[in-house]
Amino acid sequence: MADLQIDTISISGLTSCHLRRSTRAKRIRIELRPDHSLLIVVPATAREDQWLAFVLSKRRWIERNLQRSARHRPGLVPGFPDDIELLYTGQKYQLCRFQGSRASTKVTEDRLKLVCVESSDKHAYQVLRRWLVGQAREEFSARLEQISGATGLKWNGLSIRGQKTRWGSCSAKGNISLNFKMLFLPANLVDHVLLHELVHTRELNHSRRFWALMQQYDQQCSLHRTELRKAGQLLPEWLANV
Repeated sequence: MADLQIDTISISGLTSCHLRRSTRAKRIRIELRPDHSLLIVVPATAREDQWLAFVLSKRRWIERNLQRSARHRPGLVPGFPDDIELLYTGQKYQLCRFQGSRASTKVTEDRLKLVCVESSDKHAYQVLRRWLVGQAREEFSARLEQISGATGLKWNGLSIRGQKTRWGSCSAKGNISLNFKMLFLPANLVDHVLLHELVHTRELNHSRRFWALMQQYDQQCSLHRTELRKAGQLLPEWLANV
C-alpha cells in the first residue's frame, strides 16, 4: 500500500508528511527524511488521534533536527562526502575518487581510494557501498563469533544488507541478516543488535524468555534498547544516497 500524504500536521520546515500503515509495526514511529519530509509508520489498527498525538509530542525533536539539517545543506540531500567516520571501528577515512577501467577500492593509511568507471556520484556511491558491505561482513562476522563463543548461541549464516527500517533479523534456520549502516553506530549498540539476533536463534520471538536471555547476557539491555531507538540520528545524511 502506498504512503498516504497528509496535511493535518503543520511543523515549520517540513516539506511534506506521509502516513504508512503496517501490519508488522507494533508501535508508532517517525522518520525524518533527508528531503525534510516526515514519514509516520503506524500499526494497522492505530487510530488517527493516537498517531497524531504521538507526532505532536515529538514536535520539538522534529524542529530541532530540521534546524540542524538546514545548517548543513538547507533543503538538499548532501552530495558525495569528502570523508567518512565509522564509529564502530573508530576509523576515519578521507575519500579520494579516481576514474579507471575497473571499479575498485583500496585503503592506504587514512585514505580510501575509490576507482570508478563513471564520473557520476551515483556510481561512486555504488563503489562505496560495496566497500562498506565488505567491511561490515568482515567486522560483524568476527564479532558474532566472539559473542557466540561467549554465550553458546550458535548461528548458521550471515548476509549483509542495507535495510531502511531494520538493523538486523534472524531466520528460523539461524541465518542472520545485518545492516551495513551499523558501521556508523558505536560498538555497544552494534553488540546489542548482534546479541539480539543470536538470542533469536534460541527464541524466535520476543517472549519473556527472549528478554530474560537478553538481560542475562546484556545487563544494560534496557538502556541499549532506548539508545537504539534514537540511533538513526547518528547516521550521516549522505548515507541516504547509498
